[in-house]
This record gives sequence, structure tokens and C-alpha cells, in this order.
Amino acid sequence: MKPVKNFMDCWDYSNEELLALADLIRRLKKDAYEGTVPKLLKGQSLAMIFNGNSTRTRVSFEVAAQQLGAHALFLTGGPEGELHLGKRETIGDTARVISSMVDGIAMRWRNTKEMEEFAAQCSVPFFNGMDHTRHPTQTLCDFVTILEHLPEGKTLKDIRLTFIGATGVRETSANDLAKLLPRFGATVVLCSPEGHTLGGEKDNNPEWMIQRSLACREQAVKEGGGRILTLHDPVEAVQGADFVYTGCFCYEGTESKSDFEYFQEVFLDKGFQVNKALLAHCPGARTMHYLPALRGKEMDDYAMDFEGSLLWQQAENRLHTQRGLLAYLMGPRTSQPSGAELAEEESIVREKIDYMNKKFGTQLTHATV
Repeated sequence: MKPVKNFMDCWDYSNEELLALADLIRRLKKDAYEGTVPKLLKGQSLAMIFNGNSTRTRVSFEVAAQQLGAHALFLTGGPEGELHLGKRETIGDTARVISSMVDGIAMRWRNTKEMEEFAAQCSVPFFNGMDHTRHPTQTLCDFVTILEHLPEGKTLKDIRLTFIGATGVRETSANDLAKLLPRFGATVVLCSPEGHTLGGEKDNNPEWMIQRSLACREQAVKEGGGRILTLHDPVEAVQGADFVYTGCFCYEGTESKSDFEYFQEVFLDKGFQVNKALLAHCPGARTMHYLPALRGKEMDDYAMDFEGSLLWQQAENRLHTQRGLLAYLMGPRTSQPSGAELAEEESIVREKIDYMNKKFGTQLTHATV
């Protein structure tokens, strides 16, 4: 099986590749506004395999594929899903079958190990639409949104992003941004109640997940010179912030109480809400949230809707991000193929022509190879 380029994690891409991807995303966004999106994937098919609810990820992948000229096929997995995936057929076998019929696969799957097993058997580009520990398409979207709204006079290495909420493995955006932005020299402040940090007493995820995330964070700081700060006071955490990010964190460490009771007691009652009062401590900061949001819970209406909110730009940028990703990994070749690659492709085409002439009596020639 020939190796293919996947998008499993932003971590797998160099800084230069991520900046190139961001540039492509913004160029195609401009084309979309002008009504001139090129049909780079005409005649191709994208399989979308989900075992969880999705609004932004599903809609953005499906619309992006169609805008680029591809057909998007939505399939459900899991116990109640329509696929045999993991039930009457192994995960690897299903991956081999589906990838032999389509040109790309986007997958949202809760089990990280199962997703990685599936991707390893794919023979076409694979896109991680979120697993238990990562949401790379959201993270790339956030990266693009931040680039579009850098404070005047600042570059990536100058910015400070504060994440308010649970910051363990399960909070994919906090985890992913802490692995990404310090590589560019930025400062990421992770602010959560005691125990709700990566590897904290309320982070009940498998040890291998925690250790992998910790290792990536440490390497990001080492490589890029950025910083990751862990604080427990929201007012202190937002001081000097350029971006204040939060997410839905009521499911963390619920113990015997209901989600919302625990959420109220541990987070809201202790000031872990992004609201007008908190934002007064960081004038000029822009707010971010991956959505869906519980209005009046992790964010109040003011923080979601005031002129400094980037929530709706983020949501729209999910579409532009998926369009750029699909074009980048499934689109026309962007570099000159090597002689060996050309020879291999020519040999395959010649074999197909010879087979068709023999089987169907056609008189195709090798002149166009």
C-alpha cells in the first residue's frame, strides 16, 4: 500500500506546512467570496464516517467537498450505525474496503486508538474530524482565525491566548492549542479549577493519553520558545490576553452529581465564566469558542455577541478550513513528480490500456501516456 498524507493532528505538520495551509485556506476563502471556487476535486468522492453528533464538522466537510466538485457520502458507525465497522468486520478491513472506493475519508470517532487503526489501513487521504483527545480541523481553523485577527503590530510570537475551563486531555481545543501556538513563540495560559488540568486528579483519561499530550507540550515550548502557563485564578489569567478562549467543560469530573450541578459549583461559582466583568480585565481581547456553547454558562451573551467576539468568524472558517484541507491533500499535485513516480504512473496507465484493448476490443494507444 502506497503511503498517503493524512491530517490526523496539527502536530504532524511543520510550522512551514501549517503556514502554507493557512495561506491556501485564505486564498480559497477569497475565491469563495468572489464566487470562483475552482473545481479541484471534480469527479472525486469523500466518505464521511461519524459515530457522534456534529453540526460544524459535518456541514463544513460536506459543503466544502461539493464546492470543490466532489461528492460527499455520509455514513454512520458505532453500535447503531449502518456500517459493519467493528461489528461484523474488523476496523482495518472496513478501512481497506472503503478507501478502495473513494478518494478521501473524513472521520469523527470517539475512540482514538480505533481511529488510528482505521487511518493506518487507508490508501487515500484521511482527515480526523475529532477523536477523544484531538480536534485538528478545529485547531487549524482557530489558527487561521487568529492569523486573520492578530493585534496591530503583533506577530504570532507576541500573542497571549488564555483558555478558561477544564484543560485536561478531553478538552481538545485547550490541549491542541497548547501543543500548537508555543511552536510559533506564543504564550498559552491554561486556567482551570484545581484538579482539572492535564494529569490532574479529575483528569481520568488513560495515562498514555496524558503522557503523549504532556510530551507534545514540552516539545512545543522547547522548539518554538513559547510558554505554557497554568493558573487557577481567571482574573489573573486574562491579564494581558489578546484572545480569551473557552469551551463546554461541564462534563469534566462530574462524580456523583449531575453535570450542571457540578458545573455550577466548581466552575461558575468560582468565576470560571467568560463574561463582561472578566473581559474588563483585558481590554481589547477577542473572545473565542469552538461551539456549541451553553449561553449563560461558560459564556454570557455579551462575550458571545460583542464586537470583539470571534465566535461566528470561527464557525464560518470551519468551512474555509475544510475546503483548504481537502484541496491540499486530495487536489492536483502541487509539486513536480519525481522520475520514479512518473515511471510508475506511466506503467500503470499502460497496463490499463492494454487490458481494455484485450478485454473490450478497443484500439486505445499509448500516445497520450
